Amino acid sequence: MCNIAPEEDIPENDMGIRAIYLIQQGETHYHNTYAPPGSSTLFVNLDWFIPQQSLTLKIISPSGSTYAYYHDTDLDGHKDAQIRTWIPSPKAGTWQFQVYGEIVRGTQDYTFEATAE
Repeated sequence: MCNIAPEEDIPENDMGIRAIYLIQQGETHYHNTYAPPGSSTLFVNLDWFIPQQSLTLKIISPSGSTYAYYHDTDLDGHKDAQIRTWIPSPKAGTWQFQVYGEIVRGTQDYTFEATAE
């Protein structure tokens, strides 16, 4: 793992990269990954470790439309500081992801990973 300072550029393609990012209340961070043609699944994993904090995840398809928007409890019904999902047969192209600091006291670290298989 590596630390990414807020002023550093986020890699253009996060595919297969797992890093620790820092976010504050009201900030939006942008990530993206490329799904090659014929990919069977796009796995997405956002973890921020402290359930009292709240991050959201917006997924944007290669066509530019919103594919999904998630809060912590949307997928499993539990406030567990993680959003893990997958997209079956994703469209080929660059998928975009927006991580938003919905309820953050101070600075919250998080990991984000998106991998197409």
